[in-house]
Amino acid sequence: MSLICRLMLMNLLAGSLALSQAPQEQSYFRQAEVHEAEGKIQIVANSPRPLAQVLDALQQKYGWVVDYEDPRFISKVDMVQPTAPATQILPGGGVFRVEFPSNLEEEKILEMVVASYNQSNNPGRFELRKSDQDKFVVVGLQARDSQGRLSRQKPLFDVPITVKKIKRNSSDTLKLICQTLAKRQGIAITLGVMPTSLLGHSEIEVGGTHLAARELLAQSLTLPGHRLYWRLLFDPSSKGYWLDIHLARDKNAPSSAHQRFSNE
Repeated sequence: MSLICRLMLMNLLAGSLALSQAPQEQSYFRQAEVHEAEGKIQIVANSPRPLAQVLDALQQKYGWVVDYEDPRFISKVDMVQPTAPATQILPGGGVFRVEFPSNLEEEKILEMVVASYNQSNNPGRFELRKSDQDKFVVVGLQARDSQGRLSRQKPLFDVPITVKKIKRNSSDTLKLICQTLAKRQGIAITLGVMPTSLLGHSEIEVGGTHLAARELLAQSLTLPGHRLYWRLLFDPSSKGYWLDIHLARDKNAPSSAHQRFSNE
């Protein structure tokens, strides 16, 4: 066999191996399954973002308000490979199971959920943080790079920005935060799902110099009488972000699905 033929064969084999390692399209759960027995809770998620789906299940069960931020998924290993050219590219998550005692406090359960996820084969590695307002956020810190290796990233909302402190409604403030951060980082950030009426009629005075975008976002969503949480979702198709804002429901209220991307 000639050298050229051998090289062509090696390239074909390498391409086939890469495709076999990348996640393939599958059926996902609309929402995570929650099972409770003998003093333990088991949650089974199946989603492109199974960790976010577990957080949604905890919000529905306990009424907890936990924010979530994707890392940037840039490796094919961290993406679902589409079966058709027009199919949307999604993060390559899948099944994730976690179990914990039902008598633990919120912080301990969240710590167990994040630690368990970080031991799974699902994309991204995350950290649980607690804000000065005693609110929790799950932040993506790592994802695979173009070589397929786990690589640390600086979370988008950790980036400091400057926003003039004047009175605006919450909706306009959020748009300004996203626009300012997008310009600084050279990446698109689009506001998606949100309680438009509430945010459009809530007047606030938020701003500051060289403050983390995360802090400005928290100030913008601190509205008396309302509990809001957000999801910052990276879109592998556009290489941009969607910021979804949700109004937390009481755990006894009827559930409703919050979705931005198909089958999330």
